[in-house]
Amino acid sequence: MIFEHNYIEGRTIEDVWRDAMWCCVRNGYAYRVEVGSYEGQLRKQMDYAVLRILEPFTRPLSVQTPEACGFSAPTSEEKIWSYFSHYIVGTGKSSNEDYTYGEFIAPQIPRAVELLNNAAGNTNQACIQIGNENSINLNDPPCLRVITFKVVNGLLQMSVFFRSWDLFAGLPENLGGLQLLKEYVLAQLTFPVQDGPIVAYSDGLHIYEQYFSLVNALNIDKID
Repeated sequence: MIFEHNYIEGRTIEDVWRDAMWCCVRNGYAYRVEVGSYEGQLRKQMDYAVLRILEPFTRPLSVQTPEACGFSAPTSEEKIWSYFSHYIVGTGKSSNEDYTYGEFIAPQIPRAVELLNNAAGNTNQACIQIGNENSINLNDPPCLRVITFKVVNGLLQMSVFFRSWDLFAGLPENLGGLQLLKEYVLAQLTFPVQDGPIVAYSDGLHIYEQYFSLVNALNIDKID
């Protein structure tokens, strides 16, 4: 299990989550964060990664951890649903938030659905962008930047790009919520199409130092 070129393919979100942690431990590089979340901490990060989840719709969407490891999973079905409804398609934000993904995503969903329906899936234009020209000036710019929908061999495929991505705690909830978004779009399509894979790209997929001991408990290889 080498994961040549940091390409990871699995059936479920949990399968890919576990293999991605193993790959990051083996292939990642360590550096101390100077600007960004958890400044001063070490990150173990891959310079790039491609994740392909073949059946991301498999329930439960949330990942599981063995009782023997002594800690609970980083998300749950309830947390994933709340993340989807409030942060991916919801447009409200709290006073301490500069943005939510939903304020960018929600207004673009009708047009993405329209593009797919008008072309019966034969289009590459159903692309949702997160952030704008001012986002780079934020203290914490959006991590998720692009979501695309394509119909490939009769399956609705979602592709996403994260500029930075918390592998241990963030990825399971992010992918679960994005799968619910894909199902939301799928339910509005008026031509024959079935649910399909998620392909996720990142050039900043990482494990924070605060999670090293937890990742070590779940992997054969250990982070030094």
